[in-house]
Amino acid sequence: MVLINIIIIIIIIIIIIISCSALLSQIITSKLENGNIKAAVRILNSDEKPSAPSEQTWSKLKEKHPAASKPLDGIPFPTQFASISVSELDMRRASLSFPAGSAGGPDGLRPQHLRDLLLSSESDPEFLSALTAFVNLMLAGGCPARVAPIFFGGRLLALDKKSGGIRPIVIGFTLRSLVSKCGILLVRKG
Repeated sequence: MVLINIIIIIIIIIIIIISCSALLSQIITSKLENGNIKAAVRILNSDEKPSAPSEQTWSKLKEKHPAASKPLDGIPFPTQFASISVSELDMRRASLSFPAGSAGGPDGLRPQHLRDLLLSSESDPEFLSALTAFVNLMLAGGCPARVAPIFFGGRLLALDKKSGGIRPIVIGFTLRSLVSKCGILLVRKG
């Protein structure tokens, strides 16, 4: 019975996709292909649609997120303070906690790739150790200054709100998201 309901939902979504704009259809199809039916239904029911790329959209985005008002030169160097570090068990738990069908960042690495590598019977335990070491390096402030604007940046999209404004959405790198998840996990553990 559950399988029949899922098939009916997918058929309904496919019919709706056919009547949507090409961009919206592409987004919904991508969610379905990744097994994220919940996200596809949420997008279909949303009043917000992708904004057309234009100078006007870019101006609205810059109004919402202006450039930094002062230089960041006065920020203390991270190694002056004790840093937090995550265990391999917590790092593994954080890696596997991404929702199904989570998007990849600008580099194309998806959380599913990490999941597949961690759960593979052929995966070497050194992968988990290396990934944990990388996350701990980032948590300790070890991201090189020249790399930081890229690593902590992302792909910017805009959605048109029903009220006439726009909603900025940033799709960041999966590894940066993983570092954030681990940091939050550690803070919550206290």
